[in-house]
Amino acid sequence: MANAIHRFRLLPALAALLIAPLAIPARASTNLLNVYVGAALGHASLRAKDSRLIPLSSSVLGSFDRNDTAYQFMAGVRGLYLLGAEVDYFHLGSGRVTPAWAGIGTLGSAHLSQKGEAAFALLYLPIPVPMLDVYLKAGVARLTSDLSASADFPGCTGTLCTCIVSCSSHVSGALSTTETAFAAGAGVQWSFGDWAVRGEYERFTALGEHPDLLSVGVTWSFL
Repeated sequence: MANAIHRFRLLPALAALLIAPLAIPARASTNLLNVYVGAALGHASLRAKDSRLIPLSSSVLGSFDRNDTAYQFMAGVRGLYLLGAEVDYFHLGSGRVTPAWAGIGTLGSAHLSQKGEAAFALLYLPIPVPMLDVYLKAGVARLTSDLSASADFPGCTGTLCTCIVSCSSHVSGALSTTETAFAAGAGVQWSFGDWAVRGEYERFTALGEHPDLLSVGVTWSFL
């Protein structure tokens, strides 16, 4: 009789052991396969160093630097509670810039545009706050930079012409380059059902500089 009572008292403990694996927070279980798409809008700093666009032997353009409105599209999957993967397309903006100019004559115009794609691995930090995620991301980005610049020079005669390749009063240059390099970022997002609002910061590499993007976006999970 005593043994029967003892076994009866063990039943709740045994039941608890069997149920324990199912006691994972619902938030984690819903992310066993969380496929999402989204879009973001933000502020970008476009940056690129001098690439000697103006063909003068005695002058060098300084760094290109421009702030602009940027946008981004993303698609990703959160296969595990703490891990995920994401691919992005981003356009950091384009427009006129005014780099430093140390040459003779007058810098007429300069233009910079940057855009690209990125692939990231995401690490979600174990934050004990319902519906709130804080994450780090690292990966590679393929960024295309389009640079152009032109300069106007006074008329020249004699030996002064040796300073200018073609002795022209107007000289211009252009460069389009694509680089694949390390990229990283961090973000925070608030989830409500299949939707989430996120804010994040991303940093890229291009022509020896580090363009970056600060954005706010929305994602929708459909699996």
